[in-house]
Amino acid sequence: MLYITLLDQFHPGIYSSQVIDVCDFLNKKYNTKIRILAFLSVKELFYTDARKKLKQLSPTAIVLPAFPKLQYFQLTSVLLFFVCLFTGERIAICRNVFSTVMALKIKRLKLLKKVILDGRSAMAAEIEEYNVFPVEFIKKNIRKFEAKAVLSSDFRIAVSHQLIDYWKTNYGYKQNKHVVIPCTLDTKYFNDLNKTIDENKLISIKKELGINENDIVLVYSGSTAPWQSFQLLEEFICPIMEQKSEIKILFLSKENKDNLRLKNKYNDRVIIKWVEHKDVLNYLSCCDYGILLREQSITNKVASPTKFAEYLFVGLPILISENLGDFTAFVTEKNCGFILSEFNIKSRDKLKKVDSILKEKNHFLSLTYFQKDSNCNQVCYSKLISFLNN
Repeated sequence: MLYITLLDQFHPGIYSSQVIDVCDFLNKKYNTKIRILAFLSVKELFYTDARKKLKQLSPTAIVLPAFPKLQYFQLTSVLLFFVCLFTGERIAICRNVFSTVMALKIKRLKLLKKVILDGRSAMAAEIEEYNVFPVEFIKKNIRKFEAKAVLSSDFRIAVSHQLIDYWKTNYGYKQNKHVVIPCTLDTKYFNDLNKTIDENKLISIKKELGINENDIVLVYSGSTAPWQSFQLLEEFICPIMEQKSEIKILFLSKENKDNLRLKNKYNDRVIIKWVEHKDVLNYLSCCDYGILLREQSITNKVASPTKFAEYLFVGLPILISENLGDFTAFVTEKNCGFILSEFNIKSRDKLKKVDSILKEKNHFLSLTYFQKDSNCNQVCYSKLISFLNN
């Protein structure tokens, strides 16, 4: 069985969490014998050490070059043909629309028997709203490609129920051959909180960051890509910084003009720190609230940000915008944070140091809903495996 990635820029943290960890889990839990087939750009293969890093993370992975230029992505199916021919693999789980379209071409040649779409986003919406693939051919044809991937696949994985609704509304999807599995915790780093948190390490990190005992620390973890809506974050955080002097904000991201603008305005109350994926846990554990604010768009309406589960794992209440995937409703239902649209001036007084009872409750929520082997996710994985085996 193959797990195919195409046009996914290799990022060790994301790839480890969302691809390798999932395949390792399925292989260990269900004995699926999934093998990663990664088509990387020529630049990544020959001008970076992406192949070496990926092979270190997943030694059995097959790493090949994708055909140059995005508009010719379907030509990479020639390599997929030979991989299927020589390995004998006949089932493919495909991450994103492009790899699915490519696999469906090989299925027509009888070299693949089952093609499963692993839907991570509303790709047509991403391109139309944020121009993530600025290639005219892709812009003109993305809805056709997405419709084909959704309607012609034999089975589907979606990261949110909102993504299923998007498929129904835009492409007339009417089947029940799907499961909804949100972006889950990376098993290697987010497994047992008691074993992974080192109190002495936390003390050292707080000293390094200049976090004092009475500080209330809000954390923003992740990139500042267009859909991350930094302007919305700025509009939210500045009044709070002005009103409450004990508020600090930690950006677990790289320096850029946006977060540096805030740092220049609030000096040592804004901390910017880029850390490796394996170190994120300890830095999150030094904070009080996790920020997950996004603008209103279809891209964000169907999303499943991994940071939501990571915030909860360390017990952080979440400050979230409305209509963000399935998570805004989750925050309301489970009372594990605040909704941006309901967060007025008086509500800012609710931002206080978070006690251990609330943190334990939120940690339990993360284990219940966002671990791969939690009961609710195992039901979905079992349905997927049942389809693969029949």
